[in-house]
Amino acid sequence: MNLRERFTRWKAAEGAKLRPMSPRQRAGYILHYYRFWLMGLVLLLAVGFYIGDAVVQSQKEILLQGFFTNDEYNLFPAENIQKDYAATQALTRRQRIVFDDALYIDLGGDASDYTSASNGKLIAYTLTHELDFVVTSDEVLEYYKDTFPMEDLEALLPADLREALADQLFFNTDADGKTTAIALDMTQSRFVAGTGADADPNVQHTYYFFVPAGAPHPEQIVQFLRYSFGL
Repeated sequence: MNLRERFTRWKAAEGAKLRPMSPRQRAGYILHYYRFWLMGLVLLLAVGFYIGDAVVQSQKEILLQGFFTNDEYNLFPAENIQKDYAATQALTRRQRIVFDDALYIDLGGDASDYTSASNGKLIAYTLTHELDFVVTSDEVLEYYKDTFPMEDLEALLPADLREALADQLFFNTDADGKTTAIALDMTQSRFVAGTGADADPNVQHTYYFFVPAGAPHPEQIVQFLRYSFGL
């Protein structure tokens, strides 16, 4: 007996069982005897949807990509910020904003594997000129400031924004004695100021915004900073 004949016999047998049942009994029978098949079908459909969505998203142009690391106080929920900021931009159906808050750099060495993966992702995206900005804690900035190539924000920002954010700029002097504005204090941004976090003694870190050297979308970086500080 081939597969087609087996299926025909199975279908006929199941039909004979279901025919005398009420609609409610049929539903109960199907859910009881075929629940694993139904669960598998749902899982298969979910996986197919995920893969399809991933393919569609990968074909869209990224207008701005940013990483939020070491956000221990959930000040920068990437998904919410991504949606809110995207709504302020005139995006086409083939454009998208991408923010990620899943990175963590543990300087104490307690999460070395995760730290290595986060470091590797940050460096890889910087070297391939795919990363526009990073928001991270003061201790991580201190760790990176002398070894990680960063844009000079005084050169990147337009005059009005540079003047408005002058008090938030963080300067660093390199080994050659050159001083540049490598980061921006985010304490007065919409994500911290007025949320209670700026006065919460449990929030023990200051968070800074920096732009990796070679960031691909300087104009969008400026737009995001205007959005972040309400300027």
